[in-house]
Amino acid sequence: MLFLAVFCGFLAENFREHQIEHRRERQYIRSLTDDIKLDTASLNIISQRRIRRREMYDSLTNLLNSPQRDQLISRLYYFARHIQRLSPVIFTYNDRTIQQLKYGANMRLIQNQTVTDAIVLYDAAVRDLSVTEDREDNYMMQCLPHVFKLFDGRVMDIMIDSAGAIHEPPTGISFLPTFAAYIDDFNGSFHSMKSSNKVILVKVKTLITEGEKLLNILQNEYHLK
Repeated sequence: MLFLAVFCGFLAENFREHQIEHRRERQYIRSLTDDIKLDTASLNIISQRRIRRREMYDSLTNLLNSPQRDQLISRLYYFARHIQRLSPVIFTYNDRTIQQLKYGANMRLIQNQTVTDAIVLYDAAVRDLSVTEDREDNYMMQCLPHVFKLFDGRVMDIMIDSAGAIHEPPTGISFLPTFAAYIDDFNGSFHSMKSSNKVILVKVKTLITEGEKLLNILQNEYHLK
């Protein structure tokens, strides 16, 4: 009888622990779902901005090397000033839940292997995007010295308003005297910036797809609304 009582007590305690872990699992899943929804919303905005940046970069290259560039100096300054501004198109990962799962030994709470695999793939896609964004930042730092051989920094300074928005400068401005000597260097370094933006745009769209796929898996496997 004593053995039976102890055994039943063990079963009851094990059941209670299982119920607690199951509730914690669902809490993590709901939190992760909220994070991915935030990620997806942010990535969709970034995708739109990256497309606009691609158009702006292409216009800058085409106009800067065209016979009409001296008639479009204000517009070219506007495009060139945007090279220095990466913050609106950089993805900030909402990883609060994934960090808790990965580094708090809580991944074991997720019993469904399909869910675990999808989480790992999504996290890997985010890390891959981050590596490319870092590379883009390095390309920008290499490109800027050439920018300042073509465009007057004093003009760029007056293009920023008190809220940080960029505006076209007034007419009557000009390129720097060193323009002709450094235009080829700029074209070479700027090519890397353009290429990075295109690669990141593809990876952003891939990450949106992975996020939506993960959301569907979580909602189906855990019957979330």
